[in-house]
Amino acid sequence: MWGLRGAACALLILPWAPSAAQPVDQALEDWRNGDRAAAITTWRALAAAGDGEAALFLGYLNRNGLGMPRDLARAAQWYRQAAEQGRPEAQYELALMYELGLGVEQDVDEAARWYGLSAGQACPAELTAGGRLGDR
Repeated sequence: MWGLRGAACALLILPWAPSAAQPVDQALEDWRNGDRAAAITTWRALAAAGDGEAALFLGYLNRNGLGMPRDLARAAQWYRQAAEQGRPEAQYELALMYELGLGVEQDVDEAARWYGLSAGQACPAELTAGGRLGDR
């Protein structure tokens, strides 16, 4: 049904599937239930402790001004933290920011590097931070 490429994409995203017992997911539930302040507080604490998924969500929120003022430079910092941990969506988003010069100095070589890292791991349809937040 999925074909070889679809099966490969599905296998690539399995390591990133969340566990319901993780604090990052409790924060996601808080977000969905309208307690954005609690979610942001939790994600900030988790990201400060090195959680890449929390950093991904914070990058998305900062880039789009959701639950906080829009801050493209801070979004790039959060995306970089998650990207350096191998998160394909963060790598893609950071690449886009470098390509367009959003929150960082425009650098097409750096954009190409991050796009390449992302493309080696994920299919574009699997970039879902906004969808998981209910924003897409």
